[in-house]
Amino acid sequence: MTGRRTVLITGCSSPQGIGFATARTLARAGHSVHVTVRSHAHLDELLHGLEDRLFVHDLDLLDRASMRSTVLSVLGSDGRLDTLINNAGYGLIGGVEQVDVDQARLNFETNFFGTIALIQEVLPAMRRQRSGHIVNISTTFAAGLCPPAIGFYIATKSALEAVSQALAIEVEPWGIYVTNFQPGPVMTELSRQWGERLTGDEDPRPTLTDELYEWVLADQGPGTQSAQEVATALREVVELDSPPLAAQSGPGARSYAAAALRDPTRATERAAMVTAFDRS
Repeated sequence: MTGRRTVLITGCSSPQGIGFATARTLARAGHSVHVTVRSHAHLDELLHGLEDRLFVHDLDLLDRASMRSTVLSVLGSDGRLDTLINNAGYGLIGGVEQVDVDQARLNFETNFFGTIALIQEVLPAMRRQRSGHIVNISTTFAAGLCPPAIGFYIATKSALEAVSQALAIEVEPWGIYVTNFQPGPVMTELSRQWGERLTGDEDPRPTLTDELYEWVLADQGPGTQSAQEVATALREVVELDSPPLAAQSGPGARSYAAAALRDPTRATERAAMVTAFDRS
């Protein structure tokens, strides 16, 4: 569909975040934007000048009732829901040995299962209107090689991408599109949790997290972007009549994702990353 869309975006609490920037970008473009938050601390900044096009809902990805209530509220006010942007979630930081399995499990409950539950809530309405677009904010690391220290977080995104690839085929008869939107590293206040399984002398690589941030800031991977740059690229995808199954936020992210297609063995990528993180 062309023209004005009714959009629901999750995870819009932080002024430095992708959700916040995307909400304001789409509202300024004339769309009806419903946002979900877990904190009201920055609502005035979020809504400023756009009160007639930005509407706030409280939603918790671990609470199915709050999801259902939000979707019904959007449908009650606008009569339809054209685009769902799944942005909410948090990063789990630490090596595979350093992160407790229960921490990893909770990360999946939020980033993967919570997002899938919300998708399930919006699909009946999209089928009735025979149109819709589901956009998952993923990461180019789910399409390219995953660096160390964020394996579990990227696993939640990779799982979401895999299920969404199946979903895209399942919902095609109703004119519903699915897009896995893959930014590179974004300089935001993404909520993070650090793994706490190993401490002190138990930890075989205590500087791993610092090494990850050094690698990112040195632009040795896809290259960093601002939340607004990502939001601008995301608006282009949202406004397409036939959006793609996968889209990246810029040239750096596209190049990083394309490397996996050029070398299915991932040998070149692996060698470069091993060299970048070599502390021997």
